[in-house]
Amino acid sequence: MRPPDLAIIVTSYQMPWHLRRVLESIACQQTRRRLEVVVSDDGSTDETPRIVAEFASRTEFPVRFVTHPHVEFHPARCRNAGARETTAGHLMFIDGDCLLPPDHVEQHLRWWRPGVVTCSYCVRLDHAVSQHVTLPAVKSGEFTRWVTAEQRSQLSRMHYKSLWYGVIGHPTKPAFRSGNFSLAAADYQRVNGFDENFFGWGCEDDDFGRRLRVAGMRLVSVLHCTWAYHLWHPPSPSRPREWKRGGNVAYLQRAIRLTRCLRGYAERSPGDLTVRLADEFAGGAALAQLIDRQGWVLECDSRLRTDLEVACRPGRGRFGGRSDCRILAVLDDSLEERFDVQQAHVVLSPAGQVGGPDQVKLQLHDAAGLWSLLQGRDLPARRAAA
Repeated sequence: MRPPDLAIIVTSYQMPWHLRRVLESIACQQTRRRLEVVVSDDGSTDETPRIVAEFASRTEFPVRFVTHPHVEFHPARCRNAGARETTAGHLMFIDGDCLLPPDHVEQHLRWWRPGVVTCSYCVRLDHAVSQHVTLPAVKSGEFTRWVTAEQRSQLSRMHYKSLWYGVIGHPTKPAFRSGNFSLAAADYQRVNGFDENFFGWGCEDDDFGRRLRVAGMRLVSVLHCTWAYHLWHPPSPSRPREWKRGGNVAYLQRAIRLTRCLRGYAERSPGDLTVRLADEFAGGAALAQLIDRQGWVLECDSRLRTDLEVACRPGRGRFGGRSDCRILAVLDDSLEERFDVQQAHVVLSPAGQVGGPDQVKLQLHDAAGLWSLLQGRDLPARRAAA
C-alpha cells in the first residue's frame, strides 16, 4: 500500500469540544491529496478517544489515535509521537484548538519546496465568537468570514515582517510557532523532531525553529494566503504571566544546542554522536583512547554538520564552523603553554581544571559528565561549580 501524501498531526489534551470541530474542518479540506490524520493526545481522560473513533468511522481517509499517560503538559512528546505514527512523506502539524479553512492543505503545499518549512499562524476568536462555531458553521466554512479587518491587517503585517527577516537572514526571527506548519518528514527527522526535554508551556517551538535554521532549512510564511482559526479556551495552567519567567527559558537559552536533539523523534545514545577532528594527526594514542572511551563516531566529510568538534593540545588544529559543540582536549596538564580556550564550549583535561570562566571544565575521560552536559539540564549547575 502506498503511503499517504500528507499526514495532518493534531495535538490535543482534554478539549473534546474543540477537537470535534477541528476534525470536521479537516474533513472539509478541498484537496485530492491522499491524507491521513493522526490525533496525538497528551493523556486525555475524557471523551476524546470516542470522538476520534466516531470521526474515523465516517471518513474516507485513515485516522489514527495515539496517547500516553498524562504526567505534565508535554506538546513536544505529542508531536514526536504523531510523527512516528505515520509513513507519510509530508507532515502538517495543527493544534487541537485550531480550525482549518477549506484550502489550508493546498495552500501549504503550493508554497512548499525541498528544504522549506511552510509556516502560518492563527486568528484568535474570542469567547463569544467561539461559542457560535457550530458543526454546521464549520462544514459550511462560515467561520472563515468572522475575521475583522484589524485581524487581517495584523496577519498581513506578520507576513511582510517574515519576508523581511528572510531577506536579511535573521537567525531567530520570525519566531517559529508550532501550531500551524508543514515540512517533509525527512526534514523533521533531520533535526530529530522536537526536544522532549521541554516540559510545560512554551519554548519548545523556539528551540525547534532555531535548530531548523541551523540545519539549513528556510522558514517560509504562507500567512498571505491561509491561517487557522483559534477557538477560545482558558490559558494553560503552566503558561507564565511573562515569557521570561517560564520554566523552559533557561533550557532554551543554554550555550550548547545540538541540531539533532538527544531526546526527540528518536532517542540518541552517546554512540550516536558524530565528531569531527580539527587536526586528525594531533593527539596520537591519547586521542584515540579518548574517542574509544566516549564512543564517538568520526565524520570525515567536511561538508556535513557534526554534533561535536574536537581540537587537541598539544596540536595546531583550529575549530571550524560546522559543529554544535566545540571541545578542547588538553592531553597534558603539565605543559607550560597558554591554551587558546576562548572558542571552546568544553575543556577536557586530566585534572579537569584547565579552562576559563566561560568554559565548562571536565576531566578528560569523564564520559558521563560530558553526556550529562550535552543533555542540557545541568548546564547552569556545572558552570557554577566549575
